[in-house]
Amino acid sequence: MRARMHRAPAPPVLPPHLPRLPRLRAIPTKCPTTDAVATNHSHITKHKMEEKDGDSIPRQIARTSSTESVSAVYLVVGHGVTCPAYSVFKVNPPAVVGGGGDDDGDTPVPLPQHLARLPSKHCMSFVPVRSRRHAPWIVGVGGNTGIRDYGPETIVFDTNACKVVSGPKLLSTKLCPILVPMGERICALAGMPCVTGDINFVPWFEVLDLSMARVIDNASGCCLLDCEWKPLPRPPFFPWDLTPTVYIFPPVVTVKSHVAVGSYILLSITGHGQKGTHMFDTETQQWAKLDDKDLPFIGRAIPLQGTLLFLGSSNTSDEITAYKIDVSVSSSVASPSTITAGHMYFLSIVEIQMLTYLEDEEEIVTGCKLISFDYPAGNPGFCSLNWVNNDPHISFDFPQHVGELVTIRAYSNVDYLESTRALVISNQWKQVYSIYDPLRRLSSPCLAGILKSLDQNLTAEII
Repeated sequence: MRARMHRAPAPPVLPPHLPRLPRLRAIPTKCPTTDAVATNHSHITKHKMEEKDGDSIPRQIARTSSTESVSAVYLVVGHGVTCPAYSVFKVNPPAVVGGGGDDDGDTPVPLPQHLARLPSKHCMSFVPVRSRRHAPWIVGVGGNTGIRDYGPETIVFDTNACKVVSGPKLLSTKLCPILVPMGERICALAGMPCVTGDINFVPWFEVLDLSMARVIDNASGCCLLDCEWKPLPRPPFFPWDLTPTVYIFPPVVTVKSHVAVGSYILLSITGHGQKGTHMFDTETQQWAKLDDKDLPFIGRAIPLQGTLLFLGSSNTSDEITAYKIDVSVSSSVASPSTITAGHMYFLSIVEIQMLTYLEDEEEIVTGCKLISFDYPAGNPGFCSLNWVNNDPHISFDFPQHVGELVTIRAYSNVDYLESTRALVISNQWKQVYSIYDPLRRLSSPCLAGILKSLDQNLTAEII
């Protein structure tokens, strides 16, 4: 039987210290369930809170003293030349409560000197990886050609030593793959699988275990040993067992949204008549379909540090939205179709309302990339990043240009009220950075990776 949840007609009751909301904008409620999985998608609205008399909107967070831990953001910038394909920069934006930025507000400031150049292939994705044997790493994976080996398809940047290390070649070159770090392992999935050619071919799903990896120096530079890419089970919803006629014009499938919840990777795809939420259990290495409805966001959802929530761009409004996502497992025996590897999985997704003290012109932006933080401990927040072309000779997005403006907005004092299922955001801080490189030029968009660090540990990322 299909279960449904109904929104109460009255707005939620807020604690006394929060003002009552002036308006309510409804978002359609979706509560899909299937025979195999019980799913709860309860979509609640996003509001703006009225400012109390005498309250001020913080435009900049006070700088920290030199004795406090300083948070930083690593920007991986793509270039239009063959080598280097990327450069790594470190900036100090308004990322945390009590933390300062490089400058004030809307005035663009240039990026500081680059930390490293990455002589890798183009069209990579980047993730942070923590290791018990090594310092925090930024790992890039992918490539735009499997025939020309003009650079490695796996590259590592050691954030402590500022050292660049070449890694092993993928079993199949993947164009901007979907990367999911799981401890010291990295799962790489083709975002648009192909059945011919040298890009995004089988195996579509691979894993790299860095737990025993060693870095050695040789005549050609630093490289990784004792690690290699290995295939993972093929996603059953990717095109397979095609007839000769269909093989000539194969279906186009694209992964449109994904999130890592514990040891589970959830994703939704478009094309090939596919719809729904699929799951890969990294412990059992089994695929399962959890629901007939898609995930409610576009792209990747990131965990909000210090909470059980995730942030993503809503697939209905494109606004930054909070979600409470839970995957539970039951060993209860049901119909054979509900069981994978002897377990029955249940998915619950609840959209959380977001309340803000921000001015009208400072609403939470849309269409951006996100990183989250938890600094000081127990005080979660997040940053949004968006960018525009700043090339005086090019008035529109172009594959190669010389300048961009990157805007980083930090939202802090983020409190999750469990009793009312509300995420309250009190502070915002903004900084604009100017990226200008007429020699190597920039790819479009130039930000290939944004990764957050704290106390020399990479804590969050967005691709």
